Amino acid sequence: MSSLSHSQVLRTKFSLQVGSLANANQRLFDHPDQARLIPSLLLLCYQVMRAAVPLMDAARARARALSPGDPVCPPLAAYLDRHIEEERGHDAWLLDDLAHAGLPRDAVLARIASPRTAALVGAQYYWAQHEHPVSILGYLMVLEGRPLPHELIDQMQTASGLPAAAFRTLREHARLDPDHADELDRLLDALPLTRAQTALLGLSLAHTLSSFAHCVDDCMPLPV
Repeated sequence: MSSLSHSQVLRTKFSLQVGSLANANQRLFDHPDQARLIPSLLLLCYQVMRAAVPLMDAARARARALSPGDPVCPPLAAYLDRHIEEERGHDAWLLDDLAHAGLPRDAVLARIASPRTAALVGAQYYWAQHEHPVSILGYLMVLEGRPLPHELIDQMQTASGLPAAAFRTLREHARLDPDHADELDRLLDALPLTRAQTALLGLSLAHTLSSFAHCVDDCMPLPV
């Protein structure tokens, strides 16, 4: 039997599988046209972020429905109660940031998210409804488990030539997400997870990493 805690197991899986996303990020940051690509990356972040509260709300509703017979669901629902309020309105911040990056609100809202972005988020709705809502914790570990360091955000700002106001939300998440990651670890280690639930968490994490990598690659122009 493994001596690792639930959070250590999931973070080990994260470390072993994060390469695809790290490589996609590096390809984007190495591209010479940062003035074009960074706004595209911010737009992707917005399209994912605007789904965060509705997705967590759906997972919370499912957790509440299962709570009478499932010991994992009451603490999961309580965690989501807190986290929904912590994340509420952050998509509006990013809309403001995008305006400073040259993408006005109406233009951003008119953009249809790509099928890959829809699949990134949509899988979580399916798993929450038809498997178990604990799956969302694998998703959140990817989105909040390794925030962009302030130094990299500085480099993005310099390379893109965009104003500091375009990076407000990224900087705020760089500040907040380490605490969110610690809270997530504490929750995982307190949950009486079954083997099937542990496997679902690993699947959710792996899908999120690979899907997000594809979404980042979609921000870049095709080679000519």
